[in-house]
Amino acid sequence: MVEAAVVYFRAGYAPADYSGEETWLSRLLIEKSNAIKCPDIFSHLAGTKKIQQVLASEEGKQLKQFCNGEEEFEEVRNIFAGLWGFSGDENEDKKIIDMALANPGKFVFKPQREGGGNNLYGNDLVNALKTMGGEERACYILMERIFPPEFTQTLVKGGEVVYDGDCVCELGIFGVSLRCFDNDENLLPTERRKGFIVRAKMAKTDEGGVAAGYAFLSSPILN
Repeated sequence: MVEAAVVYFRAGYAPADYSGEETWLSRLLIEKSNAIKCPDIFSHLAGTKKIQQVLASEEGKQLKQFCNGEEEFEEVRNIFAGLWGFSGDENEDKKIIDMALANPGKFVFKPQREGGGNNLYGNDLVNALKTMGGEERACYILMERIFPPEFTQTLVKGGEVVYDGDCVCELGIFGVSLRCFDNDENLLPTERRKGFIVRAKMAKTDEGGVAAGYAFLSSPILN
């Protein structure tokens, strides 16, 4: 038997990647192994929309435990967009639904998915909120829509210019976190930033994601 040292997940982020019990058991086997996982289940779950919603809650109880004091807590909380979860109960969810239906252009309806192509905007958001049952709606979050500044950029695909005009971009920061779980202690030998990614897309395009075909890799201009 050959023991794996590193497991890098190119799949496992969508429900379709888990076709049955055997698939889930394989993921469990990997998580219980000594291999370095990228990402491990803790990092994977930390990136889900539901965790983002909890961290961005108005009370901030969960966020505070990761901040060094009240000043840092306020600085971090002030950069969050608004996020609201659904309980599945019609009466409890009504206030959030009414807020979104009153001005759907200000919000995005997001499922627990990554990679682009899954979010609902505008009329699609309205139709979903009006027709979904409570259980299905509880699988989504409502997020305040972010409107980044627009700029002129040329988008190239396969060596050919496919668009030249107004674009918006998103900066992502790569991080490395190497943890060691031993005797119920969570040791953190290293945690640091290790690079970045800039994605650009046409300003009128709602969705994002390079792999999904909506966005393009770009580079920052530092002034």
